[in-house]
Amino acid sequence: MEKRPMNESHKQLELEVKAESRREYQLQLISFAMMILLTFVAFGAVYAELMPVWAAGGFLIILAIIQVFLQLYIFMHMNNRGNTWIVGMMWLGIFVAIITVAALRLLIW
Repeated sequence: MEKRPMNESHKQLELEVKAESRREYQLQLISFAMMILLTFVAFGAVYAELMPVWAAGGFLIILAIIQVFLQLYIFMHMNNRGNTWIVGMMWLGIFVAIITVAALRLLIW
């Protein structure tokens, strides 16, 4: 079987795919390092007692929300096309969970 030479457009497409893959890999490494750093910051802030107890809870929730965002949009590729419905339902679920927790908190308080 004879091997045909690749034309220029095919070579260019292959180079673009490799470059995109490399960028995606770098983005995942950076976001992974950020998540590890956020985890260390959370543990360090609680361990060192750098803030009052009432502020520590809110601080930890903010760090957790940032990590959830990084995991969903970077690692689980929720920023890609075709995931609009899934992303919408996830945000709706988060909204309902926040409303439920707030309502239960008001009932207990």
